[in-house]
Amino acid sequence: MSRTDRRFPIVLLAIVALAAFLRLYELRSLPPGLYADEAMDGNNALEALETHRFQPFYPEDNGREGLYVNVAALSIACFGHQAWALRLPAAVFGVLSVVGVALLGAELFGEPVGLLAAFFLATSFWHVLLSREAFRSIAAPCFLAWSVWLLLAGARRPRWLALAGAVYGLGFYTYLAYRATPLLLALLLRRVGWRRAALFVAVAAVVAAPLAVYFAAHPGAFFGRAAQVSVWRSPHPAVETALNLWRTARMFFTRGDYNWRHNLPWRAELFWPVAMFFVIGAMAPRKGKWVPLAWLAIAALPVALSDENMPHAQRSVLMLPPAVLLAALGAVRAYEVVRARLPRRVAVGCAAALVAWLACEPYYTYFRRWARDPAMPRFFDAAAAEVARQIDALPREEEKYVVTPPGDPMAPQPVMFLTGSYTALEQVAAHIHYLEEADCGRAAERLRGASVFCLPRRAP
Repeated sequence: MSRTDRRFPIVLLAIVALAAFLRLYELRSLPPGLYADEAMDGNNALEALETHRFQPFYPEDNGREGLYVNVAALSIACFGHQAWALRLPAAVFGVLSVVGVALLGAELFGEPVGLLAAFFLATSFWHVLLSREAFRSIAAPCFLAWSVWLLLAGARRPRWLALAGAVYGLGFYTYLAYRATPLLLALLLRRVGWRRAALFVAVAAVVAAPLAVYFAAHPGAFFGRAAQVSVWRSPHPAVETALNLWRTARMFFTRGDYNWRHNLPWRAELFWPVAMFFVIGAMAPRKGKWVPLAWLAIAALPVALSDENMPHAQRSVLMLPPAVLLAALGAVRAYEVVRARLPRRVAVGCAAALVAWLACEPYYTYFRRWARDPAMPRFFDAAAAEVARQIDALPREEEKYVVTPPGDPMAPQPVMFLTGSYTALEQVAAHIHYLEEADCGRAAERLRGASVFCLPRRAP
């Protein structure tokens, strides 16, 4: 295809439709339950809706950048405090990432590569899974892909540079790992001229300023989560960093994340044909390939410098766009080789069969394997969601007590969100009370005649 080929938007629309289907189909019921970290975002959104205080950063649950919470508040305001409404922004960010990668790939390497990269991202089980869960990390690759495309396209359309800076600045409100991306932007900005670079940086700084002001007033919030998972806690940080790089590289091909919320345990993060194309693309010479290679290396830094639950597919999500870009380059190169050795009809038929297989694979893996495994619901606090369902079935005026395990303030979060009882005002209105097990003795009189629900300990 040429850059002006009219088939590009048609094919892209089909890929976007596939991406939307994989991320929205049965979203009301899958994933089941609601994990406590997801619910905390929802509860902050409920509180923001009640108080009209939308923050750049929410300090609960180890601290989280505020964009996902604030966007989720809009979804919850429209659809209510339901798990699927909380997860809907993740699906939207996932689909928008597919479009952003298509445009970026077309800008760097031409439209065939852009479309293939978008297709590989749309059908990535790794990306589909995270696009169906209310984790703020899914927004980070979306904002980075769009800002890099707008920046590169701004070389021809200078008016887009301010928009590129604004989109890039918003990315800092998404996820901790995004803080490594200025290294990539510094490499790109060297190529656009200092005036355009100054405009981009100025707009990005203005957009990110509220978050910077918050961190200036609360420096512990800036370092808090990073310090908790830092490799420097290890007695041998250099060795641990090297091991993390090996684990992260290996997760693409043989041994991925073992957490049910991030993966089908231990499954390679890239489906093996895409992993094969990734290797070809990383090795084959191509002008402009330094961009995805540099992006991949920089996105690996926050992962390598952490020591928690490695390999970690969620923390590595910024590596996905460059990975599919390199895989697309490899697929184009592989097709060129096959086309030179086989009749055109045979080569096209093989490519079509592979595309059909890749389009079906994430559906089978997610809806037939991952979703049906009996071990999975526990990792989404399904028991707490069932308690919330039982509470909602009772008369609102009836007094209800939820007993939580000791030392786990996150345990009741799913119940609080699903029953709309996070804030003190909401709890009074819903007649729901939360107690730790240790407090049950002192509350024995109040518990008599009331409905009491005990929450089990959560999965790690």
